[in-house]
Amino acid sequence: MSKDEKLRKNAGNNMAESVGVGVALGLPPGMAPEAALGRPAHLEGLTRAKNLVEIAITQIVRDDKQPRVVFSEAEMDDLVQSITARGVLQPIRVRWNADLGKYVIVAGERRFRAARQAGLRAVPCVIHEGAMTESTILQDQLVENLLRQDLQPIETAKAYRRLMELEGWSARQLARELHIPDANIVRAMALLELPETVQQHVADGRLAPSVAYEVSKLDRPEDQAELADRVVTEKLTRDQAIEAVKVTKPGRSEMAKRMKEEILLDDGHRVTITGPAVAAGDRAAIRVVLARALEQLDTEDRDQTRDEAA
Repeated sequence: MSKDEKLRKNAGNNMAESVGVGVALGLPPGMAPEAALGRPAHLEGLTRAKNLVEIAITQIVRDDKQPRVVFSEAEMDDLVQSITARGVLQPIRVRWNADLGKYVIVAGERRFRAARQAGLRAVPCVIHEGAMTESTILQDQLVENLLRQDLQPIETAKAYRRLMELEGWSARQLARELHIPDANIVRAMALLELPETVQQHVADGRLAPSVAYEVSKLDRPEDQAELADRVVTEKLTRDQAIEAVKVTKPGRSEMAKRMKEEILLDDGHRVTITGPAVAAGDRAAIRVVLARALEQLDTEDRDQTRDEAA
């Protein structure tokens, strides 16, 4: 290195130190002092998100297995007007599907629909990288919609049932995985045991889910349908529905006798259940009891295996 080059280098180092640039500022590896001197304050702490992009509307499709299928016209109209005025403020989450050659929506279908209606050609998206199973996709969609309270009760119940089938989970396991109370799962699953006409009342908003759950405590579908119609036409409250269930169900003396539920399997095995759920005729609760019994058996087997190994 020539004498002139050494002088220039030393002068540059002294200048950087004189303005507080260098080790004292803890420069990021590879950043030259000259670059740090010219870095605007509003860019400090910023990192560019590599997965945030704009994708053409034509390259995005909905997920056919998305639990939400009903979109309120009033809500959609409001969102279309907002997007027309301000654009899409929250990115849509998507994943690439090589078979379709399109991006499939993971979360944000309502925003996507509204953007399309507003005439946008592209929307901001966050691309999910890596593989996603049907179960993990459904879990993400469930949590997203439940947090926003976008799902209708019947949609929620069907999504719960599909996730339980995919993972082989009991109602209790599902509640634990989604961090929601067990009772929420039991009540939701009870809705799916109701006749289609009663489920439609719930889906249309004419029958509150809490009241529908009380209706589900009746044993006969025809009694359930009849009481549901009464609730809708006579605008009965939940308390009135509870009283109607008590009147319709067998008297207390007869209920006291019904303390045992026997299930005969097609292979000759017989399962007998006793307890409050049987006396109340609550079939959804009976299912939860059976699921818990299986969990307990699994736990006991694991404990026994561990003890034997020790």
